[in-house]
Formats: sequence, C-alpha cells, structure tokens
Amino acid sequence: MVKEDESVKAIVEYLEKNLSKGYKLEQLRWALVNQKHSKIEVEKAIKIIEARRPKPKEEAPKQVEVITEEPVVIEKKGFWKKIFGKN
Repeated sequence: MVKEDESVKAIVEYLEKNLSKGYKLEQLRWALVNQKHSKIEVEKAIKIIEARRPKPKEEAPKQVEVITEEPVVIEKKGFWKKIFGKN
C-alpha cells in the first residue's frame, strides 16, 4: 500500500507540473498509461488533481440578437424587353 501511495503522489506531481505548462488532462492521462503506469493509480491521481483545481464559474448563456432583413426582389425582364428597352 505504501508503494501505491508513493506512485500516486509522483503521478500527482507530474500532472501538476505538466498542467501548469499548458498540457490537457486527457493528454497527460494517456501519456501516463502509455508509460505503463497503472490506470487505477492514474485515475486516483486525476481525482486528487480535480479536487484541488478551482471549478470554473458557470456563465449565463449569451443572448443572441436575431436580425431579419427583407428579401431583395430582382425583377427579371423578358428577352424582348431587354432588346427593345421597354419597362
């Protein structure tokens, strides 16, 4: 049990260091799993990190203004009206 706690602490330190560098949590999760760390230990470390991180404030949905415009109607002139110039 002591070995597991030490490895989880090491993973937590790794996550904190790399999150501060701008890496995403998902990227770090799969990097650790690919480095042969136990998925269980990685998940425990992630839960510890998520508990420490401040939760983002939920923003109210932004209101969108809908603007409707009148459709432009282009009067098409027939062939003979174009030739003789009659309206």
